[in-house]
Amino acid sequence: MGPLATANHEIREAERSEQERRLARLVEPRRLTDRLLNQLEELNLEDVHLVPDEYEPSLAELRIHLVGWAGVERSLIDRLQSGTGTAELIETIFTIQEVICPPTLPPGTLPLDDVEL
Repeated sequence: MGPLATANHEIREAERSEQERRLARLVEPRRLTDRLLNQLEELNLEDVHLVPDEYEPSLAELRIHLVGWAGVERSLIDRLQSGTGTAELIETIFTIQEVICPPTLPPGTLPLDDVEL
């Protein structure tokens, strides 16, 4: 492989690595929010009203991933704390999910405003 082919290969490899890094940045907060919601729903079913301190490492990890995310306000990130009401934290995480993964309509469907009744 000549120098030009080597350079092209290195460029393609760097682009692929960057694309994988960006994809991981998008996927990780969703994975964390899904996992936390499952755990918090269990707490809610068990009538645990305040989120225990043992959840702080997971919440801290989620906070780190959300800093700088477009549309996620700092005040929302600051609400991701242990000691918060369980139901309140569930609502906060649902709000975050709406920002990081907004619901979309399947291709070919019309928004309700466009439907003739």
